[in-house]
Amino acid sequence: MAKDSLKKPKISEVVSIVGHQLKSPLSVIKGYLEVLLSGDCGKVNVLQKEYLHDALENVDRMRKNIDDLLIVQRIEDDRYELNVRPISLESIAFKVLSDFALWARALNCEINFKHPEKLPLCLGDPQAIREVIENFISNAIKYSRGRGKVEITLSLARKGNHLIFNCKDNGISIPKREYKKVFRKFYRSEEAMEIDPSGAGLGLYINKSIVKACGGKIWFAPNKPFGMIFSFSIPIAK
Repeated sequence: MAKDSLKKPKISEVVSIVGHQLKSPLSVIKGYLEVLLSGDCGKVNVLQKEYLHDALENVDRMRKNIDDLLIVQRIEDDRYELNVRPISLESIAFKVLSDFALWARALNCEINFKHPEKLPLCLGDPQAIREVIENFISNAIKYSRGRGKVEITLSLARKGNHLIFNCKDNGISIPKREYKKVFRKFYRSEEAMEIDPSGAGLGLYINKSIVKACGGKIWFAPNKPFGMIFSFSIPIAK
């Protein structure tokens, strides 16, 4: 038997194979659930709709976790490439807020968006930066525990060569003793796990890699007395 055939696959290879193998059946399951919800296979009562919606949400969570694992694999294999070009941070933030408006209202969370009237374009991958903003805002809404207040601000850095995105909330706080772990893989605070046990703790790790690849920085600070402020900056397009 050839020596190469006895080699064990790397963890990254296993993640890639398993991830792609899981995505296809999950897509099929999602399709069936959507057909059932549409009523094409017969009338669906209120309780059945509730169960189908819950099942669909969990399928979407599983797909998101798989996608995140595949991104982490590419990051660690130095194969994560971005299409960095001039983008409007204001437009991307506005679209994300529009998408989250109904969900925020359902959770009794108030969102304010503040920014100067005219902002320059900045450099970034539009889809990747959108994912960073989605992660910041969804965390702020999710962990606000009702009657939440989320404030999104865009501003020009003092030196004028970067745009800064801030997401401030009044939800749960991260214990100071855990600050060094925040951008590590699989990190989640105890309170975050109580609110949403399904998260994989990969979002902030991926966010840091995206912002760094766009030439920017990412950081956080406590929002006293409760909550957190997550921020990132990316360069202005010259």
